[in-house]
Amino acid sequence: MKILVTNDDGYQSEGIEALIRALEAAGHEVWVCAPSVERSAFSHAMTLGHEVVLTEVAPMRFHCSGTPADCILYGTRGNIFGALPDLVISGINHGYNISTDILYSGTVAAAREAALANLPSIAVSCSRNEAGGFDFAQAAAFVIEHLDTFVSVASAESVININIPAGGNGRWKTALPAYLDYNDAFNHSTFGEGERSLTLRLQGPVEPTQRCDTQESDFQVVRQGYASVTALAILPPVNEAAQNRLATLNQERVHG
Repeated sequence: MKILVTNDDGYQSEGIEALIRALEAAGHEVWVCAPSVERSAFSHAMTLGHEVVLTEVAPMRFHCSGTPADCILYGTRGNIFGALPDLVISGINHGYNISTDILYSGTVAAAREAALANLPSIAVSCSRNEAGGFDFAQAAAFVIEHLDTFVSVASAESVININIPAGGNGRWKTALPAYLDYNDAFNHSTFGEGERSLTLRLQGPVEPTQRCDTQESDFQVVRQGYASVTALAILPPVNEAAQNRLATLNQERVHG
């Protein structure tokens, strides 16, 4: 397959390089369009009305001055590769993109932008090991082993979101997103009259906690040693109960 690879950690990150090596070793033709610098937590932000610079650093390998979504938008519709890929893979991300993380993730957003362009796409993330590093080679091998399965489900309506735990059991489970509390904290400082700066201190010493009763969530599954696999809808889902309540209220207003 012709596979376009991107991420939100930057084109020189360890995760994307491990994925590229594994895909090429498996016989795939790999194209790259990834951010010039780290763009974590940019979600689906796009550059509108400003120039985006695409720099070719090797044949079929570009870095992009914009966001992860820009990498796909400009990398495909800009026709820099002369054709469209058969598949887009975003990752391997440095850290999980599970549950509430999905809302913020540039990794997932890049895959979502690909699906909006009618390209099958997969987002891949992995956790830190006990030494504080990442087992990217292991995660990449997992992707290669199960690639045909995941590609068969990816579509213009769904992104396959994969999270691989370090030291996991090598197996995977389907899982649902859940609500997480991150237990984040802020560092405060003042530097002028009426001015205050705040720096978000991510997680700190306390791990996230699940604050809903979703069973077999991705948060729970990865802690059981399984890779979590979720088919994410492209469009945000409708809360049916709230939608029905709105419809009822509207009818009451009309017929009031």
